[in-house]
Amino acid sequence: MNSGPIKRLLSPFTGFIPVEKLIASSGHRFILPFWHAVSDVPLPHLSQLYRVPTVSEFERDLDFLLKNYKPASLEDVFRLANNNGKSNQNLFFPSFDDGLAECYHVIAPILKKKGFQAAFFINPAFVGNKMLFHRLKSSLLLNSFTQIKPSGIKSAEQLIQKHFPNKNIHQFLHKAKFTDHLLLDGIAEIFGLNFELFLKLKQPYMNLQQIKELQADGFLIGAHGMDHREFFLSSEDEILEQISTSMEFLIREINPPVNTFAFPFTDSKVSNSVFEKANTDRLWDLSFGTAGIKDETMKNHLQRIPMESGVNKDGKKVIRTEYIWYYLKSVFGKNKVRR
Repeated sequence: MNSGPIKRLLSPFTGFIPVEKLIASSGHRFILPFWHAVSDVPLPHLSQLYRVPTVSEFERDLDFLLKNYKPASLEDVFRLANNNGKSNQNLFFPSFDDGLAECYHVIAPILKKKGFQAAFFINPAFVGNKMLFHRLKSSLLLNSFTQIKPSGIKSAEQLIQKHFPNKNIHQFLHKAKFTDHLLLDGIAEIFGLNFELFLKLKQPYMNLQQIKELQADGFLIGAHGMDHREFFLSSEDEILEQISTSMEFLIREINPPVNTFAFPFTDSKVSNSVFEKANTDRLWDLSFGTAGIKDETMKNHLQRIPMESGVNKDGKKVIRTEYIWYYLKSVFGKNKVRR
């Protein structure tokens, strides 16, 4: 079920119920909000994917969280993961995906100023700007449209329709998958975009030294798959290979105190057998999904709340909407994760 339209309808009504009442009625006193980047300057490689909060918006969201929850420590997270996230006090633990450069330059200094811990989940293939995430390629291509001649757009559409006869270029770029990366490169060549040069000049990702500095500052570094491919389009063997190789990189290069893995995109279509295999083989100590506030029964697995809503610039509304949406799901027995 696509929850986006329903959440858009719920959002205007979220301010009428006190936050504490929403928290108490759900039983979810421990929440895990997550972001990707924070920036006061436009980021064309992200702008078509999600809304990037400004520094002031991000700090406002953190202030709201600090007003209603206490920051959780790494020890709290590990303890609560063994209790299906059930807490007797209001706690929050923030995290940040994809290892983007803003994590080091913008986000970490704010977190240190506020004085609490957080997790940063990285994709080894992107560390040091060796490779560009396929969705970032799509965003760059979509943002270049105003500079491309009609003949160039027509050539790109002809290329796409050799593979996807029923899609136009906008449909393709908004839904491009990992398996489309060569086609994205072909469109970039037509458009005159050089992804390698973008990586070199803009350096959108953190390098290994910066990541190690974050760990030295007390932040948790976790894995996020090797190259952020869609697990819901991958076989179980491919998923386990992505998990194991990214965790091997993490342990070899970072050696964090707790081995954690955050599923790229979503864990909703990942089978129980993948979790069972990962737990049996001790591929991780903890893992994380992106289903928002939901009852999770999987061992050592916690669900996080996406904060970069296209609907709300206010994180307070995002959190409130999640609680109301959880309540509505519970009425219809949809509040539990089922795989």
